[in-house]
Amino acid sequence: MQDHALESRLLSLLTQPMRLDELRRALPEAGKQEVKDALDRLTADGAVMKNKKNRFAVSAHYGCVTGTYLATERAFAFVTPDVAEGEPRPDDLFIPPNASGGAWHGDRVLVKLSERKNGRGRREAAVVRVLRRADRELTGALVQRGNAFFVQPTSKKYPEITIDRHDLGDARPGDRVAVSISYYGDEKSAPQGVVQADLGEDGTMEASIAAILHENGVFNAFPDEVLRQADAIPQTVDLAAAGERLDLRDKLIFTIDGDDAKDFDDAVSLEPLENGHYLLGVHIADVSHYVTQGSPLDQEAYRRGTSVYYPGHVVPMLPFALSHGICSLNPGVDRLTFSALLEVDRDGRRYRASFAKSVIRSQARMTYNKVNRILAGDAALREEYAFLVPTAEKMNGLAHALYQRRIERGALELDIPEAQITVDETGNPVDICFRERGESEKLIEEFMLQANEAVAEFMCKRGQPTVYRVHENPDPEKLRVFAQFARPFGYRIDPGKPEDTFQFQAVLRGVKNDPRQRILPTLLLRSLARARYADDCIGHYGLKAKFYLHFTSPIRRYPDLVAHRMLQKALAGEAFTAADQNACEEAAAQSTTREQAADNCERDIDKLFIAAYMKPFVGEEFDAEVSGVQAFGIFVALENGCEGLIRIELLTGDYYQYDEQHMALQGRHTGKRFTIGTPLRVRLLAASEVTGQIDFAPAEGSLPTADVPAVPPARERTDEPRGNRAQRRRGARGGKSRKKPPTRKRR
Repeated sequence: MQDHALESRLLSLLTQPMRLDELRRALPEAGKQEVKDALDRLTADGAVMKNKKNRFAVSAHYGCVTGTYLATERAFAFVTPDVAEGEPRPDDLFIPPNASGGAWHGDRVLVKLSERKNGRGRREAAVVRVLRRADRELTGALVQRGNAFFVQPTSKKYPEITIDRHDLGDARPGDRVAVSISYYGDEKSAPQGVVQADLGEDGTMEASIAAILHENGVFNAFPDEVLRQADAIPQTVDLAAAGERLDLRDKLIFTIDGDDAKDFDDAVSLEPLENGHYLLGVHIADVSHYVTQGSPLDQEAYRRGTSVYYPGHVVPMLPFALSHGICSLNPGVDRLTFSALLEVDRDGRRYRASFAKSVIRSQARMTYNKVNRILAGDAALREEYAFLVPTAEKMNGLAHALYQRRIERGALELDIPEAQITVDETGNPVDICFRERGESEKLIEEFMLQANEAVAEFMCKRGQPTVYRVHENPDPEKLRVFAQFARPFGYRIDPGKPEDTFQFQAVLRGVKNDPRQRILPTLLLRSLARARYADDCIGHYGLKAKFYLHFTSPIRRYPDLVAHRMLQKALAGEAFTAADQNACEEAAAQSTTREQAADNCERDIDKLFIAAYMKPFVGEEFDAEVSGVQAFGIFVALENGCEGLIRIELLTGDYYQYDEQHMALQGRHTGKRFTIGTPLRVRLLAASEVTGQIDFAPAEGSLPTADVPAVPPARERTDEPRGNRAQRRRGARGGKSRKKPPTRKRR
């Protein structure tokens, strides 16, 4: 029998304890060794357990489940149980002190359920066995005590690690280092590790950035073999070696990107057709021509998965010789592209789509700022770029039509303001503001969406393998929580009908007319599933698109590169193999993982820059709004997007109790209630550019007071992480060096 089939049979039989000989009689078609091997695999995975009488049964029979161990910075922890795809997610299990079983944060574990519950109603459990250690390198400060060396991990979720003097490398006490775990320790011995990298002087922002990148597997340096291959690629197009291509060099094609962009991987064109329709051209850098499958360049791009952006810096997926050189659609030079040519009418209906390898010569390097000013009527710019003004205006009209059709089908416009950190020439933050999206940004977005949908539809309808961008329906339970927040504003959300996106559109429209509701889009975003990559075409919930993938950014995203390869194979009529399907499946999983790592980097590094910017304002007061609530305090956000924590012990004048169901803190005596969106005047206590931690306190006179006993009732605290995450952004350079306070006068 095949391994998977045999394991499935065993799991169906082992709902009650059985001996090995009983299992063999129940499975006569399987050999003795096959059954033993299958039981070993299921036992190692935690799906099956053996009792003292040598009887096997599924772990659930013995009151055990598998899951992921989530440590806190205190003695207790949680375990997130494993669930099958599509099943509702159960509550996390509470792991009390001394019940960790030697597990570390991120480990996959087997736990024994208890009938006891903790103070907040979570069921307790104890770790029975560590099934699989999380692949990890930790970062921390190297310290010396006597003749012994230790690494104190940056996160208090991990214990101190002993380092043998022969495993120090070039690191010295006082440095921030990356350490790999060689021994996890036990009741008698401390954990041990080996220093893998010296990240710089501990206590500096530079070392903190290096640590964040290292922890997430992001590295600036490319292997020598990769650089040699990249440098060997000519920086001019050789049409003779480029193969048969559609020549579009005489067409009005141009790029539109940010002011600070250096890599241009998309260009656009728009031509009128005789039937009154338009031919919309979306021309994407043909990275697959230079990065061939299985080459050192390809292997490194696969490993990185995506470029990583943080203020003033980029860690590229491809070496600069490609990303800023031959693959970048610079103006006035020949460049190889993969073009999506879409026939659309003036109302945004798409009639046909064709795709071709092409060669273009961009007529202009336009920026969002310039195009926005042209569309707004800037006379000087309209004269300078007179050759493309009529086309830009037609593009803008078409973009509006495409947007309207997308909204009419139920797409969600989660246009949440994104904080932009501006740095000076030395890399120091000088301003934080919300990035404005103008007409040109929306124009490019709509055109890219059209190309992505068209390619996905072409591949899906033919049943050919590729990497799709998918977004599942949200969890009704999460929607129920959102519905509770939306109800006071007059919205009636039915959590049982997540497919009805028009009810959420009504919320998003209302926010535009009522600033009091501006927290609702963020809450809705937190209620939705996370988009991911997959080899199955299951659609995109947020876009309300039946077909969707990423095709338009192969310079900075690996799944786009795979989509190019698969599309070219389909156009050439080549036969697809099982290897192609496996490659797409692996690329989807890897790209999802690397995207999450990049998001983690960008979010955590942004926190360092924001803290560095805020540090000179310690002691000043600001208008803020509650952005998150936990048992240990409230998170507040300033008008510039800066977020920080007010610890619960600083909410004086009353005893505040956590209402988990409504995500609120409420005063026992005053009735004062803090929930997401509550306005509050705050004072900045501290800001650390090393940890990214920003602490606030309520400003004097901003809290009600009550006559309460001197000793507060006992309460459980938790260090569960917030669900909010920063979106990907690029930091801008330039700007004035003098910092200005991130607040307006108190109203």
